Amino acid sequence: MKLCRGDFVEPRGQLFGGATVRRRVCKELVCQGASLLAEEATSSEVTTAVGGYFAMGQCDWQLHRNQKEQRHLCRDKEQIANGVEADTVQYEPEDKDPEILDDAKSVGGESRGNWGSQIDFLLSCMGYAIGLGNVWRFPYLCYENGGGAFLMVYCGLLIIAALPIMVLEMVFGQFTSTGAISAWTVSPMFKGIGYGMVLLSTYFCLYYNIIIAYTIYYMIASCMNPLPWASCDNDWNTDECYTDKDENVNSTAPSPTGSVTSPEGLGGKVWASEEYWKYHVLDISDGLHDMGSIRWEIWGCFMAAWIIVYLCIIKGIKTSGKVVYFTATFPFVVLIILLIRGATLDGAKDGILYFIKPDFALMGSAQLWTAAANQVIFSFGAGWGAVHTLASYNNYRNNCIRDCIILVILGVFTSILAGFVVFSVLGFMAKDASVPIEDVVQAGPGLTFVAYPEALSRLPLPQLWSFIFFFMLLTLGLDSQFVTLETVITAAVDELKDRFPLVTKYRFWIILGTCLVLSVAGLPLCFQGGIYLQTLLDWYPAGYSPMIMGLLEVLVISYVYGYSNFRKDIYSMLGYYPGIYWVICWLGLTPGLLIVVLLFTFIDYTPASFGDYVYPPWAQFIGWFLVFTSVACVIFYAIYNLVHLQEGTFRERLKAATTPAREWGPALDEHRIEAGYEPLSKILDMQLEGKKGDVNGDVGHSNLAFNSENEKGSQTVL
Repeated sequence: MKLCRGDFVEPRGQLFGGATVRRRVCKELVCQGASLLAEEATSSEVTTAVGGYFAMGQCDWQLHRNQKEQRHLCRDKEQIANGVEADTVQYEPEDKDPEILDDAKSVGGESRGNWGSQIDFLLSCMGYAIGLGNVWRFPYLCYENGGGAFLMVYCGLLIIAALPIMVLEMVFGQFTSTGAISAWTVSPMFKGIGYGMVLLSTYFCLYYNIIIAYTIYYMIASCMNPLPWASCDNDWNTDECYTDKDENVNSTAPSPTGSVTSPEGLGGKVWASEEYWKYHVLDISDGLHDMGSIRWEIWGCFMAAWIIVYLCIIKGIKTSGKVVYFTATFPFVVLIILLIRGATLDGAKDGILYFIKPDFALMGSAQLWTAAANQVIFSFGAGWGAVHTLASYNNYRNNCIRDCIILVILGVFTSILAGFVVFSVLGFMAKDASVPIEDVVQAGPGLTFVAYPEALSRLPLPQLWSFIFFFMLLTLGLDSQFVTLETVITAAVDELKDRFPLVTKYRFWIILGTCLVLSVAGLPLCFQGGIYLQTLLDWYPAGYSPMIMGLLEVLVISYVYGYSNFRKDIYSMLGYYPGIYWVICWLGLTPGLLIVVLLFTFIDYTPASFGDYVYPPWAQFIGWFLVFTSVACVIFYAIYNLVHLQEGTFRERLKAATTPAREWGPALDEHRIEAGYEPLSKILDMQLEGKKGDVNGDVGHSNLAFNSENEKGSQTVL
């Protein structure tokens, strides 16, 4: 039988294994088709005698399963004319074949990329989950909401809410080996959840890099002698500047920057570090209505931050997966060193006792539960799509549930460790300045860029300690930024590669373009009023949207797709069924708790504020609009899918829109067959023959065909 007839065309698309098609292929094939792969032949026979084609004549070569080589059915026109048979024709590349890793089949292929090792994945997840919020946000919230009482609620919500969402996202991503958008073939009507998560991650990328920029600025300033925030002899200082640590003061009050000032107790004076932050670094304006002029020094650090991020993810997880070996572990070393140093300071004991002292009277406070829920969702990145993205590069058989539990334990340990470090230093600072501990602890940037510099300036070798501390903050920020930006890039590439196959080849330029666009969009953050804009983004879309996205994700997977189907997917991938704990959480406890917390949040709504500055109604409207944009992605795409992508009555449209698409399932045929899904090769074969059905196909949940052999020896693991 002749191999093919017709003209040659330039190839587009990818193999089932993911290797990029780089050679001319035959436009038309006259062979039985790739469906023979699962029915009548071994993999070797299929490769050498049949060849299997990919889609619409775009590609007719295939990964040899037993050897890392590729064979081509049609070498050139002369061989076709001479009747060369398939088993005698081999593809001879003009250049080196693309490298295909051993586990490429399990992660969607070489061109998409995969983790070099399991350690790369764990460190990347750890770096993402352990960020700046663990240093400045968790200790403050713990102090403000009853110490040990908050810690107990935080751990409870972590187990009930954050962990189940993380496990669900990780299983979801690993099972499909696709990004946060493309994976929603599980229920096409709700693909907008993926778009909403990516939009939320984009907001995060915008404002998080300005915090990294501040960190770079302080890290450079730490090299100066004396430290610029340690004295009142600078151009930006006012008559109210205070540095006399021997002067006794009685009380302090928060300044408009949310940091440490004392108009009453200090006789109207302000800490030197406060004035450095307020009048020099920020050169702060009066409010969001007054953006002022650009701070060129901050802009330079902002661009430097984007350059660092770009260089670290230039090749996706192949580079960022190695960078995290340092950035994810270095903070632990620094925190332990700072804890040892802080524990030796006078007053450290008082600070630590203040941190862990429980106030159980606050256990019934709605504010405590809301604050704990916001922090646990924010700190572990549940509902952002990042955990999904990281898991999509995993080996198909990786035990992701175990990985989630490890990450949660490490995250809690880091938060508590950071709390001890923070309060040991603040206890020293309070005793040194003769003020109560509660009067020197403030949230957000005020704690990081005012209280810490003030305390570090009083240590021996202050330049060294300041540089180490801010370098640690830099690594914490970069880890989170790597993963969040990778979430955006991966989602875009996975969604576009079928229609525009070249996006995979030019991923390098897509990353560069994304970094350039976001750096330009973030320019207003570098203005004198940029801190107000940064706080607005952190308060609204980063505060409310992740809980909403996480809630919708759990509800759709558990009730629309069906928990029974999802647990079978987990069994086919991991070899055991999820235990009763996950049933309770996914079907009731987690969504119920998130609904209650969201209701409390809206009922007990507090307008955004930055110290004494309360955002006006028009600014609050902007914040809520940004929250709505992520939710609008879900609403508008659902309407679009029902109206434009489906046919029939409303009931028929709704059923089709919520039924899994034919291509839903694992990326590779061997895993699809094992899990009871149609092979992609069969679906593509039908498309070639003009048998394409409706948008989602008619397989629905029935495409999961688990027989008794599949369920023999099954296990249920909690």
